[in-house]
Amino acid sequence: MTTGNKLPSFVAVPSEIIDEHLGRVSGIYIKVILYILRANAVDPPCIAKALSVPVSEVEEAVHYWCGCGILPEEEVNAQLQAAKKRREEDKKAALPTPSPEAVRAVDFAQSAKREDVRFLLTTAEQILGRPLNSTEQKGYVFFLEDYDMPADVIVMAIEFCAMHGRANYKYVSKMLAGWHDEGINTHPLAEEYIRVRTERLNHEAEIMETFGIKNRGLTTSNRKYIMQWYNDYGFDIEMIRMAYERAIDQIGQPSFAYIGKILQNWHEMGLKTPQDVIEKDLPKRKNNKNNNDDRSYDIDEFDRQGFDLPDFQ
Repeated sequence: MTTGNKLPSFVAVPSEIIDEHLGRVSGIYIKVILYILRANAVDPPCIAKALSVPVSEVEEAVHYWCGCGILPEEEVNAQLQAAKKRREEDKKAALPTPSPEAVRAVDFAQSAKREDVRFLLTTAEQILGRPLNSTEQKGYVFFLEDYDMPADVIVMAIEFCAMHGRANYKYVSKMLAGWHDEGINTHPLAEEYIRVRTERLNHEAEIMETFGIKNRGLTTSNRKYIMQWYNDYGFDIEMIRMAYERAIDQIGQPSFAYIGKILQNWHEMGLKTPQDVIEKDLPKRKNNKNNNDDRSYDIDEFDRQGFDLPDFQ
């Protein structure tokens, strides 16, 4: 009688992974696809924990394998949504959005007599280009009265959401609840929030266009890198595009981590414009090539993170 199967189990690996990707993608990407093939499931936090790598790198790898057709994108998206829903359900705290009971309790007939209420509802309808339904009317009055938010601040939130195609009440109410939680209850504070958020969205749009990102959104890690490049380093899209092109030349893929390392290096060198890079970094790279010791991008650190990098040119 056998006491158990001691033979190793096997995982079928698509030949395309070995033939076309093995020699040019990072070690993390290979680890992720092997784990997914073995587990037959896609859940970035679980994969990250199992492989001891950042969740952001797992998400980036998953998007890569979907983009090249190794993983079925529709099934992956379904699994990602299911995993996201499970995590959201596990959260104990939620934004303080008004309950339906609280909204229904608003004495709308009495409130509608106030000038600030009339201003709020009339302006909201002008922004949306349609009459407000009962839930929207009572909901916005709720924020005005129970959350003590000025009418002009609520109007600013509605207008901002409408400009970005998110004018439904559910989205606006969550944004207003978030503002209440953060203490954004004056015109200047709301104006500053909108300025910063608009600038961030513009930067993200620039990056997505430059990097050719079309079939997916940005991960949390992607957004952190983008904020660092623009806000902390003070780079514009031309500098980021130059780093992107160098990453493509070196590793054949637009890795945010790799591009971030290039930009960090330029920031530490005091390079601020493409001309600075041409004058100060390219000669240094050429000299390093001749000395066979290009340490500009901390190759050892990338090796520790699982990146299989080719020699710098």
